[in-house]
Amino acid sequence: MIQLPVKSLLLEDSGLSKGYTISEVLIVLVFWSILLISIVPLHNRTFHHIQSSHFISQLKDDVLLTQQLTMQDHLYYKLFFRPNSNEYLLYDQKNNTTIFRRSLPENWRMQLLSLESTVRFNENGVVTKPGTMKIHTPQTIFKIVFPFGASRLTIEEL
Repeated sequence: MIQLPVKSLLLEDSGLSKGYTISEVLIVLVFWSILLISIVPLHNRTFHHIQSSHFISQLKDDVLLTQQLTMQDHLYYKLFFRPNSNEYLLYDQKNNTTIFRRSLPENWRMQLLSLESTVRFNENGVVTKPGTMKIHTPQTIFKIVFPFGASRLTIEEL
């Protein structure tokens, strides 16, 4: 008796082809399409959430820097909020230099409510003119309050 390898027996005797049928290909493509359609919106929401949290964290750090520089160096550091150009900057009035300029992400806007466009701290780290502003993002609104006293700011997601 002659023994043939299993592979040659299957191919020769059963007549199976080496490719996929059109229905198998369509099933796999439909599966991958459904998977991609469900993942893309999740990725988009995650991106916007990370962008928002990064921007708010950066704003907190910038306000802290302004407060610390005012307390340690001199009283002429100012944080300017510019709603028309959707940016804010830290300016050193004594040396006439802009330390940094930060722009809001695209499709975001800034709204000054009771807050003046210039935020300054005194030598004790207290905001000289407290107030409130809002930052509108495509997904949410942030209410930012510069309160009376030594606190820097509070941020609330509405």
